Amino acid sequence: MREQFQIQSTENLPIRGIVDLPEAPRSVVVIVHGFKGFKDWGFFPWIGERFRGSVAAVVRFEMSRNGIGERPGEFDRLDLFADDTYSIELADLKSVLGWVASQDTLAGLPVFLLGHSRGGGIALLAAPDAPEVRGVITWSSIARADRWDEATKKEWRHRGHLDVPNTRTGQMMRLSTRALDDLESAGEKLDILAAVARLKVPALHVHGLADEIVPPTEAEMLASRGKNSSLVLIANGTHTLGATHPFAGSSPELRFAMQASLAFVTAYCRSTRIHRG
Repeated sequence: MREQFQIQSTENLPIRGIVDLPEAPRSVVVIVHGFKGFKDWGFFPWIGERFRGSVAAVVRFEMSRNGIGERPGEFDRLDLFADDTYSIELADLKSVLGWVASQDTLAGLPVFLLGHSRGGGIALLAAPDAPEVRGVITWSSIARADRWDEATKKEWRHRGHLDVPNTRTGQMMRLSTRALDDLESAGEKLDILAAVARLKVPALHVHGLADEIVPPTEAEMLASRGKNSSLVLIANGTHTLGATHPFAGSSPELRFAMQASLAFVTAYCRSTRIHRG
């Protein structure tokens, strides 16, 4: 069964999502998309189907400022994208986790986060303060929030914006200085490696050795900081593990990542619900 949902962000913007429910779910997997991503991008529906087949409920959602409005898959709200920040995305994920906990069919089930790219960083930042989270899986994750050199940030300040090309759509996606303000003011709140060090649940870091966006050394950094972390490096794996949008089928690298992720959830999922005192 598939259900759509919509909740409000802390800024009163819509967070739209989909939950795929098996007949008797034993766990919940929340998928967190990355920068310039969305809930229906490429492999996300495919991932959802594989987890649902292993009796996990799967929640896919769109960050409130990811740039997509009411038309699925269309970046038609670049005004929202312009003021996106890490802190907003972190708050959005926490809102979705709150929604999961409020649903009768999902409440009390062990929750796993699966984040891709920037979404992996957001998942790792959220997990230490989310007691319902049983484990975190990252694919091609960033290990640091600040991705820009000093010259770029200086020019960003000078111009009042940063233009980010979307090579898939041909759009120029502009970021205001709000993102830069957030990076400079949030401090340890956005320190991904510090969050990993505080993480008390298991983490699985999957990364392609041919990642052209985020170097695999960042996955090694994440795994080295975690107390219970596993690292899977995939030969020939690109940033999207060979997947494209629209999705044209799975690659050997994507299937390998999926098998590792399914095994991780199975290993750390208990059939009993979590009882809160």
